This record gives sequence, C-alpha cells and structure tokens, in this order.
Amino acid sequence: MLVISKKRILFIISVVCVSLLAFSFKIAKNDLNNITTETVALPVSNKVIVLDAGHGRRRRRS
Repeated sequence: MLVISKKRILFIISVVCVSLLAFSFKIAKNDLNNITTETVALPVSNKVIVLDAGHGRRRRRS
C-alpha cells in the first residue's frame, strides 16, 4: 500500500499551484505584448497549387 505523508501532499499541491500561477502570468504577459499589423492579402487567381504526399518511400528502378 502506498502511504503519502501530509508534508509530501502539501509539497505536491504547492508545486502545482506555483507552476499554474507562473504559467498564467506568462500567458497574460504575452497577451499584452502582442501587436498585430494588418496586411493586404492579394487575391491569387488562375493559380494551381499541387501537394504531393510522397509517403517518404523511394521508388525502385525497374
């Protein structure tokens, strides 16, 4: 049976709380520093984009 002392439980809870607090401050700081600039997206007409999956295999020569 696994026995966890009260001291260890308090330590784990405090570490989780401190990490969540630090993460929330990081997110809040990034939200304030984001400056967006509008750009003009020109319409792409008469263009064809071809995507080839490739699958990463080499073809055998016959």
